[in-house]
Amino acid sequence: MRVRGVDFVGIAVPDMAIAQAFYRDALGLQPLSEGEHWSEYEAGNVTVSLYLMAQAAASEPSMRNAVLALAVEDVPAALQELRAKGSKVLQETEEYPPCFMATVTDPFGNSIMLHQRKDGSAG
Repeated sequence: MRVRGVDFVGIAVPDMAIAQAFYRDALGLQPLSEGEHWSEYEAGNVTVSLYLMAQAAASEPSMRNAVLALAVEDVPAALQELRAKGSKVLQETEEYPPCFMATVTDPFGNSIMLHQRKDGSAG
């Protein structure tokens, strides 16, 4: 598996409106998308993603704080390689309109997302 870069860092927040105001207005980050449960902001060479903590905690306890999304060339292949090395798989490969994603944990239970953008970009 070759990591091409960090596509985004996700941060769990308890109140999306307050978080949006801080990241957009106080920090001055340019919104890429803002929604009720997920928002993204341009921060130079990485995207800062905010996700609603209540949803994350309910669906996956390892995403209560943050998640690191690593850009890889082939999500299913990277997932297979990490599974063979003993990594715990939290989410099998799933397809979304802009990307493919799967999630594993590091040895301490932190979420590491394997991320592949359909447009071929990374970082």
